[in-house]
Amino acid sequence: MLESINDFFNQLNPWLAYLLLFVSAFVENVFPPIPGDTVTVFGAYLVSTGKLNFWGVYISTTIGSVIGFFTMYLIGLFIGTRVLKSKVVQKFFSVEKSDKVRKWFANYGYWVIAANRFLSGTRSVISLFAGFFAMRWILVLLLSFLSAAVWNGLLIYGGYLLGTNWGKITYWLKQYNKIVLILSVLLIIFLVLYRIIIKRKQVPSSEGKIDG
Repeated sequence: MLESINDFFNQLNPWLAYLLLFVSAFVENVFPPIPGDTVTVFGAYLVSTGKLNFWGVYISTTIGSVIGFFTMYLIGLFIGTRVLKSKVVQKFFSVEKSDKVRKWFANYGYWVIAANRFLSGTRSVISLFAGFFAMRWILVLLLSFLSAAVWNGLLIYGGYLLGTNWGKITYWLKQYNKIVLILSVLLIIFLVLYRIIIKRKQVPSSEGKIDG
């Protein structure tokens, strides 16, 4: 399969190859199952063979990632108010809880956006929530660019160094993604347990006492 993909790219005009890399990076942010990082690393392999230019691959994938992330942010911004105020959502996500999440995003959300490229599988969710809570668009754009620039730079440079062994990076990406997923689940469990413990401690000590 690798040989057929390689032959396909070898027959392509380099500008079309850059366009495909751009589209792949864009779509990966909108439809997370699409392996955009793998395509980016393959682009790096093509750099090592001399078929493509390093900066062409780097710029096309980075711009695609940023525009994809910002597109999901705009979608979240457009439908956010309607979704959060809908009766269905408010049954499970009250206005009070919404305000708490909004405050949390106001304090820490920009840090999450800056790290979004390193949190595979959650990028679309992060961008949607950034839109839901109307985070400042200029900071969202700049931080998503910074995150994509660093992440893609590491992937492309690593793929370029490995050359024909670029598949090793995709293997380590899978392991990395598993670790991120496990840590995310553990963090959620910890936060839920923490909230339960805090609520129990906040129960009035006078509860259950007989008035004298």
